[in-house]
Amino acid sequence: MADLAEHSIIAKVVTELRGEQGTVHRREGTWLDSGSICCLADAERHLGHIVKAGSYWLAFDATRSNESGTWFRFLGVCVGISAAKRVVELGRPMGRECSSTLQ
Repeated sequence: MADLAEHSIIAKVVTELRGEQGTVHRREGTWLDSGSICCLADAERHLGHIVKAGSYWLAFDATRSNESGTWFRFLGVCVGISAAKRVVELGRPMGRECSSTLQ
């Protein structure tokens, strides 16, 4: 079980990403790319990553944990690398190029 300090850190990061209206803004950072994994990070933290799985890209939010609290939040399966990067930058599934579930 994650301790209270970890949850506080995650809550702080999520709060920093939200504007006054409670909407999440596009995350600014630098993409570090390889042939099978790409990571989005700023000067202070790892924001998210995408992992190639066959001909698809799996997108993950590194600022939030999954429902069980054991891993990064899964954002979706995307057809292309650009769509997967957009999903991570926005922090939510979007568009026709990505599905929020594994099939």
